[in-house]
Amino acid sequence: MENTIGTNKLAPLKMVNFIAGLLIDLPSRSKVVSVEVASDTYLVTVASANGGVSLHHLSAWDVSRSMRGDPNALATLRADLGRHAMAV
Repeated sequence: MENTIGTNKLAPLKMVNFIAGLLIDLPSRSKVVSVEVASDTYLVTVASANGGVSLHHLSAWDVSRSMRGDPNALATLRADLGRHAMAV
């Protein structure tokens, strides 16, 4: 079995800024700590204002479609990140 821990790559700055921009619309004061690329998923680490940290798995397909203006994909991403805002 091959060891794959630590093989994720950091996402491009444009992607980090896009995902961070999605958090602005949410009712929490969360911020993106890091975004890593893992196969077909973006692993997004988010820190909340109260000190909590959560990890989100966002579909690369949905992120790509959202950046191209697909309203359904954008709604999916906001819902995924919004669950964090409601839970923390």
